[in-house]
Amino acid sequence: MASRRVVLVTVLALALSMLILLGSIGVALIWVGPAAFKVPYVAVLKLQGVIDYEKPLLGGALTPRDVKGLVDIVRGDPAARAVVLIVNSPGGTSAAFEVYEIVKGLAKEKVLIVYITGYGTSGGYLITLPAREIIAHPTALVGSAGAVAVLVNLKGLYEKLGINITTVKSGDLKDVGSPYRNLTENDLKVVQSFINDVAGVFASKVREHRGDKIRDWNEILRASVYSGGKAKELGLIDMVGTLEDALKRARELAQLPEDAPAKTIKKEVSLIDILLGRIEAPKIASREPLSVEILVMWPLPSEPWTLIITSQLQNLPK
Repeated sequence: MASRRVVLVTVLALALSMLILLGSIGVALIWVGPAAFKVPYVAVLKLQGVIDYEKPLLGGALTPRDVKGLVDIVRGDPAARAVVLIVNSPGGTSAAFEVYEIVKGLAKEKVLIVYITGYGTSGGYLITLPAREIIAHPTALVGSAGAVAVLVNLKGLYEKLGINITTVKSGDLKDVGSPYRNLTENDLKVVQSFINDVAGVFASKVREHRGDKIRDWNEILRASVYSGGKAKELGLIDMVGTLEDALKRARELAQLPEDAPAKTIKKEVSLIDILLGRIEAPKIASREPLSVEILVMWPLPSEPWTLIITSQLQNLPK
């Protein structure tokens, strides 16, 4: 009888030990989380289109909010060991500086490679700078590290149409760049000052990330555009190649196996997201020519009225 009790106690003790062990393993699994058991991969993010703060009703645009939404998905996934940004953008407004900061934050957490497929110019080049390496297709257009403002004067046209414009302003510079009057020499000096300030900020970002790689600063500061091969010679990029080359370098730098998968990250869009304000709904952008907008864009849009819109100088980086 006593022996049976000993056996029963022993069995119960073993069962209790197993329960404690299994419970501990369960707690460990919960603590580590399911992401730890995912296969490591290279995340692919596509950044395409003109960079702006808002999406027009017709045509696409790349906004800081778009980019942040994609980047947040990757940053929250430990299995995404490296990121390849596929960039095809001619630049846009000063929103490019915000996108640059988002990409810079990502580069601090993940191995980041940029692949320029078509355009990587002006603001489109600016957003590539934080990457560990920049790779461009041989036929890609790269560079245009500067800023531009295009001023259109409609005064003569309005006079022919019998339209009289009267402007009441608080200071002589309040309507700088107005299409309703002739430009003065002082107007041009003020706008040139804006351009120089933005171009100076742009140049400082290039120096920060590629200062030891640029071979001819005088050439770069001309804000010209170059083919992939010429951009490599000047030090604007690290390599001329293909998307496969970019994925290969991402795997190597992240110490991933050669067959590590690549996964394109997309942010799902639904009507509920739009209604709840989770994403931006398309808007009809104002085209009223009120003031000057400084652009970090190349090539310029074909319609001149897209260049003279509500001032965004308040969005320039400090």
